[in-house]
Amino acid sequence: PLKLGKMVLYHSTTLLYALLLWNHDLFPTVRNVAAKTTTTSEAMRPFRSIDVLNFHRKNHNDIVLEEEEEDSNVNDELTTKDVQEVFFQQTLNHFSKNEEKDETINKVVVDSTETFQQRYFYTNRYASPDDNEQMNFLRGAKEEEEEEENRKTYAFLCCGGEGPSLTKDVLTDSVHCSGDMIYLAQRLFEEENAIVHLFALEHRYYGKSYPEFPDNSSPVSNENLQYLSSRQAIHDVATFIQYANGHYILNDGNPTKWVTFGGSYPGMVSAWSRYKFPNLVHAAVSNSSPVQAQLDFPEYNNHVAKDLGYDVVGGSAECVDIVSRGHEEIGELLSAEGEEKEGGYEKVAELFHVCNGAEPFYKDVKNKNMFLGDGVIYIPAQGNDPSCGGDGSLCNIANLCDAIIEEYSQSGSAMESLAAIAKRQSYRDCTEVDWHGTLQYLSSDAARRDGVRSWIWQTCNEFGFYQTCEHDSSCPYGKGYHAIEQDLEICEVAFGVPPEEVKANVEKSLQYYGGWDMDGSRIMFANGDVDPWAELSITGGKGSEDLPTVWVKGASHHFWTHALKDTDGEAIEDARLVIHGQVMEWLVEGDEKSGSEVDKNTNTQVFDDVEPLTESYVTE
Repeated sequence: PLKLGKMVLYHSTTLLYALLLWNHDLFPTVRNVAAKTTTTSEAMRPFRSIDVLNFHRKNHNDIVLEEEEEDSNVNDELTTKDVQEVFFQQTLNHFSKNEEKDETINKVVVDSTETFQQRYFYTNRYASPDDNEQMNFLRGAKEEEEEEENRKTYAFLCCGGEGPSLTKDVLTDSVHCSGDMIYLAQRLFEEENAIVHLFALEHRYYGKSYPEFPDNSSPVSNENLQYLSSRQAIHDVATFIQYANGHYILNDGNPTKWVTFGGSYPGMVSAWSRYKFPNLVHAAVSNSSPVQAQLDFPEYNNHVAKDLGYDVVGGSAECVDIVSRGHEEIGELLSAEGEEKEGGYEKVAELFHVCNGAEPFYKDVKNKNMFLGDGVIYIPAQGNDPSCGGDGSLCNIANLCDAIIEEYSQSGSAMESLAAIAKRQSYRDCTEVDWHGTLQYLSSDAARRDGVRSWIWQTCNEFGFYQTCEHDSSCPYGKGYHAIEQDLEICEVAFGVPPEEVKANVEKSLQYYGGWDMDGSRIMFANGDVDPWAELSITGGKGSEDLPTVWVKGASHHFWTHALKDTDGEAIEDARLVIHGQVMEWLVEGDEKSGSEVDKNTNTQVFDDVEPLTESYVTE
């Protein structure tokens, strides 16, 4: 859940970016800037390589950069005044030189003396006894006063992930941790008179948390990216908690209970931090997190097709049919031979405003694959927001399907209907289709922008998650035009990671974290049934039965973690209440006893006094 800025890069030939994404969470929306889609930005969004290249080559003056957006909200002075932006020295390599980097350990290993500046955000909004108008506005007034020494003290951490820089609004009003973490802190402060410290930790190699190297070499060079992994990241979390305990939280020697939160890839970091460091993390909330690493992920696009037909969010069987047939018609033209070949190429190039006409299709068959294999239009399955689109923009499935059906009623052609939609979603006069240029860009330092190169490195070295569109799938795009070899080529060309090594890396991640079979306790998984990433998460019907889950009907990618809206449906509101209730229940549970047993097979700590909850919740 490629978690990020107000605009997001939506599609790609391969790798879910976030996001992230980006959310969280990701990249400027190249296909829907014209439609003003600004409602979602969760991490780990898929992206089209077409969009990567077209966005990179667009005049930067036409795009509001994240750094420029940081203080764009007219209310920022009011809402972020109490949030501190801080850097601290983080260990660059938590693993000793003689230790395999994928070895499971339960303690923070500080072997390296090299460090980097990692950014975090902090507010004492729900911890400070200060009584002033600004703080009261932000946190609400407490119903009862209580002696300071009797107040419970907690610390909540919003885990960072892939995508653009975090900003101060991560602890006020953002898509990251608002609906679950921030509003729970407010409830604890108001209803229980608790002290709740709020933190957000930016992930290494994203935002402003890139290491600097002595030779001034790029941090995203293949050599320097060796220190980027989720395993290093969860050790960053453990190190940060110990740092914050000493720097901020004074509780008369009593351990403060930490709870981690996150959505998409940050949700994975949240769950794994609790799983690997239960002595430091009391509980975790993991939203829309695909913890089951998987090389080939056809289920993603299968789910997109399902969403197009899901009447709860405005989809229909007719909508699915038009989108699928439109891509089939394009595929027939792009696969034509003989005398029909030229006419087919030219027609597709003209309809979809391909730069340089049909030339890219003649030049390289991979250009045809990148054009058709991830769809000629953007389908907002992952980022579906039922409340958006009052201006007619195509920012949710209902609006998109209505527009597709309307276009089809006028043209009678599925392909022409998709061409009309693509034009409405595009921001450029023409679309560049250049697989070789995409590989060059992703191999360059320029791809450092908004964490693109960092995230793709992680997919090649840890997760896979490659959203293919094969012949035997229900993918609504060009079936057979996105095979796994396409993604593996990016890994090999951009990072020097051969296909067999990518496959082995995914298996190592499954062995390290457990995937669906991860054990552990006090980890809640929440997922929306519209979200394609739910296919790889722990849900009521998939994965460990020893961990509580929430299934949110009609909800997209961790939508309930966004700031509260008047338009939020009951399912979203109920999901937040269930998460709040579960965390509050866990907070009253005792701390793990010291000297706990360590399972030698997994190196995870086993606590006999912890009874994992098994209840699953469905909200609708």
